Amino acid sequence: MRNKAAFVFLLGALSLSTVDGRRQETGPWISSLDNSTPELQTLRDQIRTNLRSSYREQRLQLPLKIYLYRLKENENFFTVVTRTGQDPDTIASLNGLAHPASVGPGDVLMIPNARGVFRRNRSLQEVALLKENLQKKPQSQASTDKLLDGFKFYPGRRFEPEERFYFRGQGFSHPLPGAVLSSGYGNRRDPINNRKSFHGGIDLAAKVGTPVLASAPGKVIHAGPAGGYGNLIILEHRFEYTTYYGHLSKINVKKGDSVSQGQKIGEVGKTGRVTGPHLHFEIRKDGKHTAPSKFFHP
Repeated sequence: MRNKAAFVFLLGALSLSTVDGRRQETGPWISSLDNSTPELQTLRDQIRTNLRSSYREQRLQLPLKIYLYRLKENENFFTVVTRTGQDPDTIASLNGLAHPASVGPGDVLMIPNARGVFRRNRSLQEVALLKENLQKKPQSQASTDKLLDGFKFYPGRRFEPEERFYFRGQGFSHPLPGAVLSSGYGNRRDPINNRKSFHGGIDLAAKVGTPVLASAPGKVIHAGPAGGYGNLIILEHRFEYTTYYGHLSKINVKKGDSVSQGQKIGEVGKTGRVTGPHLHFEIRKDGKHTAPSKFFHP
């Protein structure tokens, strides 16, 4: 019983700032997910080695190392998971992904040589900037050691069931059942100035006064005017997710309130920067926009 307790303590207390970060001979970039790629073979071997040692010896036999891979055409999150032999929870937690569909061709993923769960003490923006700087350097000069700063790593741990539920897109319900999707997520031509712009959510057209429902249980962190959003409600949920409800005609909650999934929190309106009545709805993970349609089908 004493040995088991010691093992649990070790898993819970391993901070990346204390891991031996000595450089290894292989570069941090994986050029391809083909089985013949040397860097990929090395990564797989290291994952297997660390997996065995974490269970048998309660430690990582090899120092923690981060590899980088840019997804190619027809590749997705699960392609990377399968080809590298990594665990979905490990890659999702290290990269701060809201959903498996949060990445696609052209995106860069960080892939560690050990399985477990990462918890960040730094923002996604800081991590993205480090990755961007690495991409500008020749592979022979790039080092991913700094990517480990500000993280805590829990070897062998998995997402708890509820967190996995959210990651799979099953934690959110439709905030406006029966509404018409009038504008989707992503790049579009702005309906007001006719210029190309990024739309960080979806627009759901409905009559003024239509009830708006909380998409998931959470806490109200904003309820009031917010520039172009008009009357806006922001709900904070577990695992760093937030939802935004904009252009409301009426707000039925106040800051600090706890709400349940499906509870009426406001009514559709046309406040703020709009051309007609609708609900602007967003889902964010750690402040980063993600496509709401991946979580439900409006």
